[in-house]
Amino acid sequence: QLGGINAPTSFNAMFALLQFWDGRAHDLADQAAGPPLNPIEMDSSWEQIIGKLAADAELTGLYTQVYGQTPWSADNITNAIAEFEKTLITPDSALDRYLKGDSSALSETAQQGYDLFKANSCCTCHAGKAMGGQSFEKPVDPEAYYASRNKKPGEAEYGRFNATKKEEDRYKLKVPMLRNIALTHPYLHDGFTSDLKEVVKVMHTYFVPKLNRKPLSASDVEKIVEMLQSNTGVLKGKQL
Repeated sequence: QLGGINAPTSFNAMFALLQFWDGRAHDLADQAAGPPLNPIEMDSSWEQIIGKLAADAELTGLYTQVYGQTPWSADNITNAIAEFEKTLITPDSALDRYLKGDSSALSETAQQGYDLFKANSCCTCHAGKAMGGQSFEKPVDPEAYYASRNKKPGEAEYGRFNATKKEEDRYKLKVPMLRNIALTHPYLHDGFTSDLKEVVKVMHTYFVPKLNRKPLSASDVEKIVEMLQSNTGVLKGKQL
């Protein structure tokens, strides 16, 4: 089945301020507890899950090495998943190397794209080690944004409001991480498109305040996309 919202990447998730698009999970372990019980994901119960895992002698032996004689539990399972996810870090992209001083790491076009990225204040929200995940933002004009897509906002679009119930948080969604963005399509909270050019145009039009917005030509969009494509990292010594 299709859920109501696009699954974020697990790569570099440990760097996010909170987990899920609406930030309802405080950490990776808290997040890991959701999908197993979600009726349109795993649709299971901890009783069923623990029963299956405990029946695996080899896995139980490994579990005992870490958690001792403590019985299988949801807390320990989600803790183990979280610790694994903390290893999914992907540094050393071409953009990383460029920012460390290697001017040859990026093409001239990608360098120009990075300059445009900064000039349009994209770094204000796409900040931190994973270039995102540090704040919750909404379109400058949510009604205009969703109307442009012929979409009626629903629970998924209410975002942070679902977790806090504060009206000022309505339509705020966690800023997506741009590290490995070339590999993590479809994009946006609802998987609206798999076209990076389209995403750049959408973000520029509806999320960048007019005060900070510089005109972008088709060539400018391509330059930004080339920069974004340079942000694919390395996992455990292998290029993604």
